[in-house]
Order: sequence, then structure tokens, then C-alpha cells
Amino acid sequence: MGPPHSVSDAHVKFVSGHSGSSGYEVVSAVSAVFPALLVTAIVVQGRCGWQWFVTETILLVLPLALSLTALSDFTFELGMSVAFVAVLALVLASHFRIPISKRGYKDEKRLGCITSLRGMLNLVAAVVILAVDFHSFPRRFAKTEEYGYSLMDLGGIGFVIANGIVEGRKKPDKWSVLRDGLALSLLGLGRLWLVHISDYQHHVTEYGVHANFFFTLAFVKITCSWWAWKLNLPRAVLAGVCLCVCHHLCLTVGGVGVWVLSSAPRHTLISANREWVVSLPGYVASYFFGVALGCHLFAGQNRRTHLTYSVICLTVCLFVSVVGLHHYLGLPSRRIANITFIIYAVFYTTMALAIYLTVETLAATFLRGLPTVPTIFHAINRRPLLCFLLANVSTGIINKSINTLDVPYPWDIIIIVAYTLGILFVLYFLFLRDNMQKLKHA
Repeated sequence: MGPPHSVSDAHVKFVSGHSGSSGYEVVSAVSAVFPALLVTAIVVQGRCGWQWFVTETILLVLPLALSLTALSDFTFELGMSVAFVAVLALVLASHFRIPISKRGYKDEKRLGCITSLRGMLNLVAAVVILAVDFHSFPRRFAKTEEYGYSLMDLGGIGFVIANGIVEGRKKPDKWSVLRDGLALSLLGLGRLWLVHISDYQHHVTEYGVHANFFFTLAFVKITCSWWAWKLNLPRAVLAGVCLCVCHHLCLTVGGVGVWVLSSAPRHTLISANREWVVSLPGYVASYFFGVALGCHLFAGQNRRTHLTYSVICLTVCLFVSVVGLHHYLGLPSRRIANITFIIYAVFYTTMALAIYLTVETLAATFLRGLPTVPTIFHAINRRPLLCFLLANVSTGIINKSINTLDVPYPWDIIIIVAYTLGILFVLYFLFLRDNMQKLKHA
């Protein structure tokens, strides 16, 4: 076997066979983002420009990157330190009544908590897609092989839930749905072709031999997004619960779960991609739960304080549900997308929304409606698919250019941070360009 195959095999082995960590640690891994959001809001105040881009990356992006790499063993301490700074900044800003910039960017068409959620999910995904190939990224955050709680496991299903939140509230054009579904399918085929011709490392148990996440997005888009807007909150919840129950029966009583996690041969197209096929109902169910969340959020957007309390209560209920499912039905599994995995992902998403709503409520109460969504999150939210594509392409280029397993500390962290800032630089530049064009045509 030649050297390229040896390197590829070493990378696959490096990201395989992991059992994750605890649900608490998965939440703690990104805990610094939430108080950093408040600090960024007070300092930047939604203003755009390259000096503010640098400020946001220092206050928001750097703590996240460090919590996933160099400071991964001190995520709680980092989160508490940033929280202390956030409380101090809030007290000082409200006591001295700092002047609020009138040039802060606001997107009146969207709820700020949804923009922040999608921005955070994309930013975390961009960091971990490359970081997982370096030694500084802890293996407990990498994708689990069978069962367990892991930060990377939540990335894909978090995208689907977030898409359900926004797509379930608008009536789409059927041709646009087909166009987007076809585009995602072509991206999936393109990724499959590039992986094959470049002998790029491919972890088969992620989605199977041929499938990838672009195919999952295409399937959900084509089958659900063109009619999901007809669902109200109770119907969306009912659809998600019914699909979860049916899927659970297939996995357990039908023995499908055991088959997926086994070492059975992959001779046919279905058996070769059994993880992708079997997990699809779970992703569709999570999409329906996202639609239900969207119904609740948009219905209560004019009563922000009441909405915040209700989402906090929902988060508590989902936490209790996860504990119960963990105890009675077992650990989550991203390979089969079982019910524990789905509800844990919904809990994680709802918890983030609750925290963002709390930050917005604090800003409205003490800081006279200060914009709380970082401009970087606005830029990511404007082009989420481009962010995902840039992360995948950049990761591929870096992995083919250097052997990431041989990069020592701290150079691996420098590469991860530089790569993240490069992606954000492109998105921020396009965002500023769009705003300039709007001003010209105004």
C-alpha cells in the first residue's frame, strides 16, 4: 500500500471509534459563545466595518476556537470567565448609560435569536470540520461510532432543525424547491466524485459508502419544505412524534438498528449506505420539530418577554425528556438517528434559542434595545450554504496539502484560527458589499 493510502487510512482511524462524552460537556463546549455575544453587543453595537470585524473575531470567534482546542479541558472555567466579563460590562453599560450607536445593523425581517442560532451552528461546524483532523481537537468531541453524546454529532441535525424553523413559516415556490433540491444533490455528487478521485479520507460509518450530508439536505428539502408551511404547531409536533415512534419501533422491534451498527457486508446500494437510509426518518422528524419551534417563535415575536419565559420552560421540559429517554431507551446514536438523539438535538437547539432570547431581553431592558446579533452572524446567516461549502473545500485543500496529524502544537491551533478567519473574511466582505449596494439603490 502506497503512502497516500497510508495517510488516508491514518486519518480515518484518527476520527473513528469514539464514544463521545457527556451531554453536559457538549453544552459546556460552546458555553463561552453565549456571554461573549453580550460582550460583543455592548462593544460593537451592530456596527459594520473592518475594525469591528477584528473586534468581533477577538471577542466572539477566538473564545470559541480556543474552547474547542487549547482550552477544551477548561470549557466551564472559560465560560464562567466570559460570563463574569459580560455581567460586568452589562452593569457598567447600564449604570453609565453608554451612548447607543444609531449606525448599528438590524434585520427587522428576522428574529434575532434565529439569526444568532444559525450563525452559531455554522460557525461551530466550520471550526470543527477542520479541527477534528488535528490533535488539539479532543476526541470526545468527534463523531461517535455507535452511541454517545458528541458535539460534532449535533452539527448536521442542528442545520435541519434550523432550516425547519425558517422554511416552515413561508410558502415556497415548488420550482424553487426542486431547484434547491437539485443543487444540493449535485453538490453531494460533486463531493462524492472529488473524494473518489483525490483518495480523500472517508469515514464510511458517517453516512455510508456513497451518501453524504448534502444528500440528506436534498431529501429533506424535496420531501418536506414545499408543504411544511401548512402545519401549525400541534400538527408539526404530532408529525414529529409519530415519525419518532414509528422509527423507534423499526430500529428496535424490527431489528434495523442492530443491522445498521453491525459489520454486515455492504454489497447492495442500500446496505452500502444503510446509515443514510435508516437515519432519514430521524432527520425528517427533527425538521418537523423545527417547524413547530418556528410556529411558536413567530407567533410570540411581539411579546418578547413572554416568549423568552415560554422557551425557557420548553427547554426545561426537553431536558427532562432527554434524561428520561436516556434512562429508559438508551444513549443517542447519530448513525441511526434514534429518538434520544433527535430529542437531545431539539433540546440543544431550544436551549440556545432560550439563551439568545434572554440576551435580547437584557439588552432591551437595560441597554435600550441594543442590537445583540453580531454582524458576523448576520454575514453567515446571509449565505449559510456558502459558509458550509467554503469550510468543506478549505478543509479538503488543507488536508491534501499537509498531514494534519504531524502538525505540532501550537501550529495546529494557528492553522485552525487562520482558516476560520479566512472563511469569515469572505462572508463579511460579501455582506458589506451587499449593504453598500442597498444604500446605493435606496
